[in-house]
Amino acid sequence: MADSKVSELTSATSVGVADFLYLVQSDTSKKVTAAVVFANAANVTLKGNINLDSSIQTISTAGTMVDLTKPVTHLAADASGGSIAIPAGTVNQIKYITMISTSGGSFAISANIANSLTITFSAVGKTAQLLYTNSKWHMVGGTATIA
Repeated sequence: MADSKVSELTSATSVGVADFLYLVQSDTSKKVTAAVVFANAANVTLKGNINLDSSIQTISTAGTMVDLTKPVTHLAADASGGSIAIPAGTVNQIKYITMISTSGGSFAISANIANSLTITFSAVGKTAQLLYTNSKWHMVGGTATIA
């Protein structure tokens, strides 16, 4: 294995934060974890599409908590609708929420929203892009009603 070329190694299909990558730094071979590489990435320019994790939460019942481990939450309200909750996030976390269907009901989120406001999703296509900063969620984009 010591005489293997990098081009001859088996290709990985995914990378975890604890996985090691090969690095040549000042003519010296070193190892670095993927976590270190991404933690030190600054002023990154991405070209083309930026795709979020494909796992999506769908909420169809009032009282359900928004899952912050998934970047996108779909709302499917029945006729009664109701309130849903969003927990505190991590600094600079972004969350997308979209109403994908309704039988006449709406969903509202009020806990952990900046300025004690309520975000209401009242029709199909209503959206909210949220940013968690200063210990609260702030609506920075979308068509949901905030009041």
